[in-house]
Parts: sequence; structure tokens; C-alpha cells
Amino acid sequence: MSQPHALRRHNRRQILELILDRRGLTRPLLAQHTGLSQVTVNAVVQQLLDERVVYLSRGAQQTPGRAAQVVSPAPDLGTVVAIDLQPDVMSAQIVSLADQSAVGLTRQVAAADLTQASADLVRTCALDARFGPLRGVLIGLPAPVDAAGELGEPNAVPQLDVAALRRLGVPVWFENDANLVALAAHAGSPQLTHLAALVERASGTGMGFILGGVLYRGVQGRAGELGRTPWPHRDADVLLEQLSASARLSATAYLVAGLCHALDLERVVLSLQGGRGSELAGRLEGLLPPSVQVVQEPDAADAARRGAAVCAVRLCRDRLLAGPESGLRPRGAQGAGHVA
Repeated sequence: MSQPHALRRHNRRQILELILDRRGLTRPLLAQHTGLSQVTVNAVVQQLLDERVVYLSRGAQQTPGRAAQVVSPAPDLGTVVAIDLQPDVMSAQIVSLADQSAVGLTRQVAAADLTQASADLVRTCALDARFGPLRGVLIGLPAPVDAAGELGEPNAVPQLDVAALRRLGVPVWFENDANLVALAAHAGSPQLTHLAALVERASGTGMGFILGGVLYRGVQGRAGELGRTPWPHRDADVLLEQLSASARLSATAYLVAGLCHALDLERVVLSLQGGRGSELAGRLEGLLPPSVQVVQEPDAADAARRGAAVCAVRLCRDRLLAGPESGLRPRGAQGAGHVA
């Protein structure tokens, strides 16, 4: 009797996840690590070969006789695009889904041209297919993003036509840029489960939070909109990001310290422009619990790109693990490069 569809899908996911996470595994080792029978492993590997998701290569020969074949992710498993958008610049990483190798680019772009520049990059990557078919695009930007992927206010790039980008014929996701810096920090120190990233860019001030090892975005995706915090100033309250540089630094220090105490954070990452991170770190001395580590990220754009790549690879990998029915196009099908 053949296996139920749900069980076959579970076995496929379990084996493919191992292949993506670890290198040098043969079919006998896959059976050993998963506890599945050799017959089941052979059938799943053959399915993955038919999907052209994996390939076989000759492994090291440990004993006399024929060397076992290693099952590895196909080098052309897929291309992933990670973009960081600001009102005057587009930065991107084009990433291999197989091994996360990447190439980067940065272009000055007028705010009115951000949609066209992003769409052109997506179409170019789909046609080029440097690391295989284009699997998905993650766009980071200075705006709140809720759990459904919808953008909120304040949005520093209102000229961006989100609907047009979602019609490109490839999955397109969006994420707040401060959240992406937090994701990059967590990817670099995955043992930390509670951390925050404070990001100050020309487009505004925000924080990204990793709580319990996962990104926290709040009810409406507005968690971390620090720059919109009212602050007493002379005879009226003003928004934090409208304060003078010196007053903003002091206000930010107290807000960050309060959050570190309230959330019991392990680390806070400071990514501020013009050396202001060192000034803020100095202001935070004496305000934070001794257990909180303060580190600086000098390049917010680079951190946002890295976080976008982490997020994009994760999303595309989840679709790949879900199976061909998840909507990933097999090789040879039309992609974003064929959209009129």
C-alpha cells in the first residue's frame, strides 16, 4: 500500500531540510539521521532528483568497493533577491538558495523611480537566473509592515507602488528595515533570544525586536516606531525624530534604557549615522542593567541587506520545503522576466 500523501510530504520535508542544513550526507546517512527506512529515503531522494532540487556526487571512499553518493542541493536551486530601499537609494543582494553565496549592488535612485528600479532589477534577475530560477524577492523599507505583509504609516517611501511589484509574477514580500537589522544581528548570534536593534537613518528612527528568538512586530506591525514617540519639549510635545540632535540623543537613551529594562534584553545593537552610536553608547552607560551588552553596527544599509537576505532565503526555503504544490515554478516555466 502506498504512503498517504501527508506522510510522503512530511518525509520529503524532513529529508530535504537535512540536505539543506548539512553537507556530505549520503542516502544511508539520511536514513540514519531521520530514522526512515532506506526504501523510503531512496524514494524521496529520487523524487527530489526528478524535481531537480538535489544532485548526486561521488563521496569519499571509506571502504573497498563503490563510494556512496552524496546528496547535495542543486547549484541552480534558485536565486533570491534581497533589497533595501531608502528614499534616494536602492541596495540589493542577489543570493543563492543553495549555499547563500551572494553578489551585491547599490544604486542612487530618485524617490519617484523606486518602483521602476525595483521592478527592473527583479526582471533582470529573473532573466539572468544566476543561481537558478528566481524564487522570491524581499524588500526592506522604512515603513511598518504587519503580519499580513501590508504596509502602514508612517511610510518614508510613499511613491513605491506595492501592487505593481506584487504583479511581477514572482513572490514579493516586504519588511521594515529596522526589523531586518535585528534579524541580521540575530543571525550572527543565534544563541541570543532577546535583543533589539536601534536604527537611525535619514528616513527615520526605529527599533527591531527579537523576543523569544522570533521577530516581534506588534499588533499592527508598528512595534519599534521609536521616532514617532512624543517627547516633552519647551511648551509642547514633539516627535522624537523632530528634536535637535543633542535632545534626540538624550531622549533616545532614556527610551532605549526603559525598553531594555522592561523587556529584559540581552543585547542592544546601535546603528546610527555619523558616529552617533558611540555617543549614544556613552549616554547609556549607567542606565542599562549590567547584563545588557551594547554593540555597534556602523553600516545600517549593509545590515539591512543582510537581514533581508536572511529573511528572503528563509521564506523561499519554506516554500521549497512545502513541495512543488506550494507554487514554486519548475525549471523552464515562465517567471518574472516574462511579465509585460
